Amino acid sequence: MSCRENRKSILSIIIVLFFLVFMTCFVYLPKQENLLSSLAFLQNQENFYLKDLSQGILLNDAVPVTDEIGMQYEPYKFKVVNNSNSDITYRIVFRSDYSKMNIRKVDVLSNQYLRISLNSNNKILVNPMTLSEDGIIYTTTIQAHSEERFELRMWLDWNSDNDAMDKVFIGKVEVDKLG
Repeated sequence: MSCRENRKSILSIIIVLFFLVFMTCFVYLPKQENLLSSLAFLQNQENFYLKDLSQGILLNDAVPVTDEIGMQYEPYKFKVVNNSNSDITYRIVFRSDYSKMNIRKVDVLSNQYLRISLNSNNKILVNPMTLSEDGIIYTTTIQAHSEERFELRMWLDWNSDNDAMDKVFIGKVEVDKLG
């Protein structure tokens, strides 16, 4: 066998091997759309968020009640999750949803008429108190790679006057990352 024939044989073997490797990769690699959606999922995965564990707070046809009765109401349950590699200081905030209220052309129930209590792991974090005008409920720090569960109760203050009548309560609980 001549040198030229050896080169042709080696080149043929390399081309066949290259073709086999290419075809194997084509068959076994995920489709491009699956690969792209997997990458998008990883990029959109949140490191810090609030997750609802129950229905929201409902104050339909609310009447003013004492703190003792308000503390017996079914709580809104949620958890705060920190999947990041560092501790995060944050605050839990109640925000009125003015966009929904503007669509309905209704008056908003002021925070001064709302009483709240916040618990976590059967420990009272916020004793019954009037919700502040800025809606801040609680500020704390969560450790890296952990989660904390909360129970929030909200009711109409016993001392509410007629200004609380015919007002709408539409809002949501959010977490604000600090720093």
